[in-house]
Amino acid sequence: MDTILGLAGIVAIIIAYNVIINLFFSGVRAAGRAVKKAVTGKETYFGPAQLKFVDETLKDSELAIKRIMFRGGVASPRKIQGGFQISAFDVTDDIGAPKHIVSVVDQAQESDTICFGISGDLGSVEPGDTITDWVQLGVIIPEFIQPSMSGLRKIQIWVRFFDASNPPTITGGFSDGTGEVFLQEGLTFEYRFKDKGYEEVSQHREEAQALSLKIAVAVAMADGELDDSEGEILKNWILKQISVYSEEKQARLKDIFNDALKEAYEKAKAGTLALTPLVDRLSEVGEKRHKYDAVELCFAVMAADGTAAPEEMQVIRSVAESLDLDMAEIENMRESVTLNLSESLSSEVELEALVGLESEWSKDKKRKHLRMEFQKWSNRMNALSAGAERDAAQSMLNNIARLRKKYG
Repeated sequence: MDTILGLAGIVAIIIAYNVIINLFFSGVRAAGRAVKKAVTGKETYFGPAQLKFVDETLKDSELAIKRIMFRGGVASPRKIQGGFQISAFDVTDDIGAPKHIVSVVDQAQESDTICFGISGDLGSVEPGDTITDWVQLGVIIPEFIQPSMSGLRKIQIWVRFFDASNPPTITGGFSDGTGEVFLQEGLTFEYRFKDKGYEEVSQHREEAQALSLKIAVAVAMADGELDDSEGEILKNWILKQISVYSEEKQARLKDIFNDALKEAYEKAKAGTLALTPLVDRLSEVGEKRHKYDAVELCFAVMAADGTAAPEEMQVIRSVAESLDLDMAEIENMRESVTLNLSESLSSEVELEALVGLESEWSKDKKRKHLRMEFQKWSNRMNALSAGAERDAAQSMLNNIARLRKKYG
């Protein structure tokens, strides 16, 4: 099941997080008390089951909540320990089955999935028992759920009452028909969701990964050829990306990614592979991590043949800047590649590309950059124990010293 990629951070910005959690469980506790209260008949309503929403805004925030309220006959078939579960669906589209709703908050998830689900205990109930006044069963917080798509969506909640000793199995909001459910009631509301739905996230993730492959091919072909080792990096990257899915989905994704590779390679050979539209599209549809993954793949491709072609490094830098990424993080990626290649390079042109020198820089700017690089690698080497990494750092220092001598 595809999961939330863009909503998890919402919880972190809600100051009253504990209040949110209490909202879910206060409804469960109230429902259990209500059935016992209802038997006395001191309240007013004795009709059939009813549901309604009570809309509120959480105190000290702008967070909208919808309290799920119930009253009426419980419809118990005999004296039992009753339980209930609230599920939710995206029913915006008339064609096809309702689609599941994902919950950001663990406490509002089904026990075995990340789909929205709130369960509770009704306590002892008997035939004829009635909840005679409105009682909260739970809450649904639109900002804490994720439907299939963004925009204006119609959300339907279902409340199921059942024998707690014989509960139904509910997955993704759907019951498998087992257990003893003696009451089901539904209610809908509409809400405009700003964040991407999980289907959009899934579609965009696949597109972002295909774009990453095409951009990596552009890097590999910047020096005029796709080396076998570079092709192996791309192949292994594909296998890693698809490994978590079912065989059926793996086969589908493999076709998508292989087609992307083939298309990019043929265009690159013909000189028609335009990098800017690829990067612009990745910037539009890719999550932040997809963009970093793309740059990391580019670095891996660049380093695959043991060289550091200036053309490849320039393409990577241009891609990272166009994606508006944190250049400090990009520097960390470059340094990792630098450490691995520092002992294998001899060409001054490759060395300059590896340490981040730009050909159009003035001599003074190059000298300043090399001083900073030398100090950085000197500090790093002093912190390393004897071994391969320390030897590589020393080699990097030797290479930088050689370039510093060149530029005085």
